[in-house]
Amino acid sequence: MKEKSNKTLFYFTITIFFILIFVFNLCTPLISDDLDYMSQARSASGLWDLLKQEYNQYMTWNSRSVTFVLYRIFLCAPQLVLKLANSLVFMALSILVYLNIENRKKYDVLVYFLVQLGLWIFAVNFPQTILWESGAFSYLWGMTIILAFVTSVRHMVRLEKNYHWYNYALIFLFGWAAGWCNENTSGGAFLVLVSICILYRFVYENKRFPKIVIPAMLGNIVGLLFLVLSPGARARASFAQENHSGLYGIVSRIQKLTLLNREAFLILLIIFAATIIWSLYYHNKKGDNVKQILFALRYRIIFFVVYLATVYALAATAVPQIRALFGAGIFLLIACIQGIVDNLRVDNDGKTDSTKQMLSFLYGSVIAAMSIYLFFQIVDCGAMLIRIRRDYDERIAYIEQQIAAGETDIVVAQFHEDFDNAYTCAYEMELTDDPEYWINVQYKNFFGVNSITAIPYEEWEENYSN
Repeated sequence: MKEKSNKTLFYFTITIFFILIFVFNLCTPLISDDLDYMSQARSASGLWDLLKQEYNQYMTWNSRSVTFVLYRIFLCAPQLVLKLANSLVFMALSILVYLNIENRKKYDVLVYFLVQLGLWIFAVNFPQTILWESGAFSYLWGMTIILAFVTSVRHMVRLEKNYHWYNYALIFLFGWAAGWCNENTSGGAFLVLVSICILYRFVYENKRFPKIVIPAMLGNIVGLLFLVLSPGARARASFAQENHSGLYGIVSRIQKLTLLNREAFLILLIIFAATIIWSLYYHNKKGDNVKQILFALRYRIIFFVVYLATVYALAATAVPQIRALFGAGIFLLIACIQGIVDNLRVDNDGKTDSTKQMLSFLYGSVIAAMSIYLFFQIVDCGAMLIRIRRDYDERIAYIEQQIAAGETDIVVAQFHEDFDNAYTCAYEMELTDDPEYWINVQYKNFFGVNSITAIPYEEWEENYSN
């Protein structure tokens, strides 16, 4: 009976969060690069043309071809399909994070709820990496493919089976796709596989080495090479400008990445440190030696090391925007949730003494506070997103009306400034009063007019609204 109620609550929680992300997706307009890519996609006569478009991009600018082929395909579909697909991928990522937490219970509502809290509150630049379609396919979709690959390998290793040749071929191809998704995050997947090899070589006893890891690693390397050695990646890197080069340049990048790290992950790092301190206190009190302690913390350590490597691998190139840390944040989130689960369910060997009760109360209070915070954020920001979508729909309808009337130099309203919120990037990619501004040019090209200019909403309503 208890398992049945847990199952019901588990799927109810999934349904609620799916509805939320679907609504947020529906209320996020297609902006900036979305318009350029949609123009390209809808000019294609079929799949072959879409592949040729992506090949041209691979050779000249962006080499994340696996996710961008999918992007071009979905841009040919109605927006509702695109928004639904993006919502399902977000939910898939949440399930994959959940599956990478050890010591969870069957239909573990607490763990899944922690995953969703972590994604909604701590995901790096949520509007640009999850809701903005162009950013979502670079980061959300890429990370989902990468984590699906890692999760599959971990599952196949755990089964300890003798696999057929086609299993090796499929995991190689899966690794290839995962390696071709995102430069630093794909490298993080490779580190997870390396950690599996280390565990079986130096830690686990009486367990045979999982051969399935070898083709997985090879595929991942091949995909990563296709990504980082592409002509487009080199061309894009040539546009980056920095004040320092050589050793000074690397030191400067590390310093900048550390500041970005603090901005993005300070609270998560504090949570992670707290779980480590508690575990060290418990295992020291228990009398465990260093090897036993490291073994108990192994999953946290693995994902934390992968997080660090994923962040500081970016020092090899010009420091990117903060959204490039999205994948690193997912690895850190796994490490944090693993620490909380270990503290509550593994440490103290299931005893219910006063210390354990105090810890449960502390974690419960933090989770409750985060839940209340997220509730008000979703209510407030959700209402603002609906209003932004209304402004956007009015803008598009007005542009189409003006085009039908023969106008080629169009003035539209900017979004209401009061509607800006934590779950939109519409204001960072907003039209301006300069028709030559790059966002304005994207709109102009998309609608095929001479120019599009934007002015404050009140001014437009007074002078241009019917």
